[in-house]
Amino acid sequence: MIHVDPHAIGAILAQVGEELLEEYGGLAPAASREQLIERFADANGWAERRIRQAVNEIHPGLPWSDAELDAARQGSPEYGDAYWVLDPIDGAVHLHQGFGFWAISLCLIREGVAVFSAVYDAGRRELFHAVRGEGAYLNGERIRVSAKTGLADALLLTAPPNKVEVEPENVKLTAWSVGKLLPECTALRMLGSVALQMAYVACGRMDAYWEFGREIYDWLAGALLIEEAGGCVSDVDGSPFTWGTSGVVAGPDALRDKIVTVLAG
Repeated sequence: MIHVDPHAIGAILAQVGEELLEEYGGLAPAASREQLIERFADANGWAERRIRQAVNEIHPGLPWSDAELDAARQGSPEYGDAYWVLDPIDGAVHLHQGFGFWAISLCLIREGVAVFSAVYDAGRRELFHAVRGEGAYLNGERIRVSAKTGLADALLLTAPPNKVEVEPENVKLTAWSVGKLLPECTALRMLGSVALQMAYVACGRMDAYWEFGREIYDWLAGALLIEEAGGCVSDVDGSPFTWGTSGVVAGPDALRDKIVTVLAG
């Protein structure tokens, strides 16, 4: 059994987050796509190395996934035992363009199941974490999903596909689903970092999240937060959220059910 100290992990993520803000947060926005990609590669690589090194010092011997950007390798667990899944800068465009809503996301998978997750928002100095069976927390305080039951009252979140050129069907599904759900809810937003959006659902700031795709590593950390905050997570068709999923719907049970119903129409 691996016992993860959320305070130790949080301290690591906070330190790296502060250094990312200092190094990149004050730069002028990238002047071109090429410059943005170059900054992304530099910052992502640096943060990944720092986090891996620091976490390995307190949890030596655990492997790390290298499939964050490779959906084809996310159809099943990469290791039979425990391993880490890290997104060092989730919502990196926001960091490099000088505005908020990016985060560091870390998740521990054991025997194919997420057992610990942490999402750190450096801009607000907020650490969300969850331990399977022990609840979800924001800066050490227990959090819960919202108590809303009707879509008419709900604030919904989603995100476009990461790779438009290789996910044309998901581009169409995203646009279609926005058209279906926008008239049904109070408001709909695409805020940036997927993990942080799901963390906002876990603490009740927003009410539910949905997305089409197959990049389950984008969702694992946030899914555990929502489940441990009393919410429900499923595939977009209402089937269990698991490896090989075609998307995610997450939030309070009643809202998740209603979103699945709308998306089935």
